[in-house]
Amino acid sequence: MLFLDVQGTLISDHDKSPINGALELIKTLNKEKIPYVIITNNTKKLDFLNHLRNLGFEIDEKVYIDPFSVLKEHLKPCKIAAFGAKEFINSLQELGYELDYKNPKAFLVASYDDFKFQDFASMIEYIKDGVQAIAMHESSIYKKNSRLYPGVGSIMSMLKNAHEFDYKVIGKPSKTFYESALKLLQKQDKNANFEKILIISDDFKGDLLGAYELGMQTALVLSGKISNTQGLDTIKLNFIYDNIREYYISRFK
Repeated sequence: MLFLDVQGTLISDHDKSPINGALELIKTLNKEKIPYVIITNNTKKLDFLNHLRNLGFEIDEKVYIDPFSVLKEHLKPCKIAAFGAKEFINSLQELGYELDYKNPKAFLVASYDDFKFQDFASMIEYIKDGVQAIAMHESSIYKKNSRLYPGVGSIMSMLKNAHEFDYKVIGKPSKTFYESALKLLQKQDKNANFEKILIISDDFKGDLLGAYELGMQTALVLSGKISNTQGLDTIKLNFIYDNIREYYISRFK
């Protein structure tokens, strides 16, 4: 049973193309009816699954989950302040959320490589006013154009250093997100549980540590934001692969 990350694991950070072996892996999993769920922290495209399909991935909607898939379970459509890329903000509006930066019920934060300090000042003001804080996920870093940027998890830690507060995490590595993914897995195999799952990801801190705490087996691929294991607590890794093809060959060839 597998949980499969997308960015840096199945598709390249460099040009967003399928990583060698990724299409073959999904095709084989489907053919051999091996339970799996695609778990991604995508917070830009509501139709990201269709984007993956256009790349050649044969993925059914029943085995796919991202933060948008479960957001309404945590926050009903309401007035919000949203911080992130334009695509993220547009997607929230399509989901029925109304932008209101003067009197929001909650403020939501997603990955973005063009944050300004005025944005952080606004977030701190919302925190001090008791506005609900929501992190779309808790990735520590993300990679774009061969550069590493602070992820939402790092931004929330910075804000907590400025003013103590609690916030809700929608995507990985929150327990509630993994539990939602597990429910999708249990529709394929009713005996599925965390201890039977191998999660494969390029994000040690943002994906794998949380999964390890839940009892999952963890596999790090070095094809994304992390190129080596220097400084990592490798005792919490069951497997390390250069890329998804190496896992595919070891498992199915």
